[in-house]
Amino acid sequence: MFSTKESKPHAARKRLLSNVYSKSFIQSSKEVQEVTRAILHKRLLPSLDSYAVKASPLEVHEFNYAITMDFVSSYLFGLSNDSNFIQDVEMRKRFLSWYFKRSEHFFWNQEIPRLTQLLQNISIRLVPEWVDAANEEIQAWVLRLCRVAEQSLNAASEYTEKAHGTRPIVYGQLSDSLNKSSSKPETQNDGQEAISNELPVASELLDHLAAGMDTSGITFTYLFWEMSRNPALQSSLRQELLTLSPTLTLDSNNDHNKNSEIPPARSIDALPLLHAVIMETLRRHCPIPGSQPRQTPSTPTSLAGSPPLPGGIRVSAQAYSLHRNEKVFPDPETWNPQRWLDANQHESKKDEMMRWFWAFGSGGRMCVGSNFAMQELKYVTAAIYTNFTTRIVDDTGIQQADAYTAGPRGNQLTLKFTRAEVS
Repeated sequence: MFSTKESKPHAARKRLLSNVYSKSFIQSSKEVQEVTRAILHKRLLPSLDSYAVKASPLEVHEFNYAITMDFVSSYLFGLSNDSNFIQDVEMRKRFLSWYFKRSEHFFWNQEIPRLTQLLQNISIRLVPEWVDAANEEIQAWVLRLCRVAEQSLNAASEYTEKAHGTRPIVYGQLSDSLNKSSSKPETQNDGQEAISNELPVASELLDHLAAGMDTSGITFTYLFWEMSRNPALQSSLRQELLTLSPTLTLDSNNDHNKNSEIPPARSIDALPLLHAVIMETLRRHCPIPGSQPRQTPSTPTSLAGSPPLPGGIRVSAQAYSLHRNEKVFPDPETWNPQRWLDANQHESKKDEMMRWFWAFGSGGRMCVGSNFAMQELKYVTAAIYTNFTTRIVDDTGIQQADAYTAGPRGNQLTLKFTRAEVS
């Protein structure tokens, strides 16, 4: 879906998944609630508490990728089939090594794939061989996840009865939709059986994993950094979070195996300060500030007052520029959640801010996982700042890189977590 240029095929693929990524589905899904409860209470909070008890610093940038990968892989493939990178540190480091080896070499295959392949055929490599090896490792890993998810679907009664299991929601939806499509007579050749959809499904879901891990991971890094610079805001947010019922507090007896409940998604979504903190982080530190390419339609089209542009012209917009419109976001370089709270009192102002807010894009190409991402960001932030205070130990290189996907230049942020006084 992400690399589909033509509008109609892109829209058709997106429709296959739009239901399971809709806000209403995600907020009401028992699977999403169970994924959230299990990751927060059985993995995230116990892990952070161990650092707080030992008063040990934690490098959170890598850890944030573990959080986000666990969330998205659980939703795609089922909780019992997910990455579990929060706890499986060795596999986390191995995967991230593969993943980031590739990142410096996306340009060639993305922008000039034919030339890249032509040169490779005559032994001139623009992309090193070890990038191919890393890609193969990642592809094999995703194929394994798809296969265990398929096994779960084929043994539904077995895994649904497990306390720690959930259905592979996205995998099941996509696989079922593609299998139905390929079994139609018009999609088959001369009476042959429908072709396997294993690779198309795995390819699609690899994109979902990468997008879900990378962007939300970067957002958490900058959210924690900004919050750690604002102790008073941490306190204000904690007071708001303690109005939830039930609260997201750690078990007082340190029983991390207890089946602690979580507040309903709609109550989390309704907290104004929590929402403002996340929106302002996405605005000021948008994880994808780079240009989003689009292609003009065949009919000559005028954009932003330009002369009519012929079809097939590449154009783009970027969140970095849109989010720094001083008329809409005064003092745009300042991280200021209060601007979103103030906008709640003025509907026209709020509408204008949302019109220029482009962290997830807009229109038919808008991020399909935006609702899932927002709910994940809210639950994780709420769980952490209900139970802990954070302060910066080392933020060397925290400035965002000048890149399409922009994490910190130093690829690190080290914080100290301390148990908060929760009354």
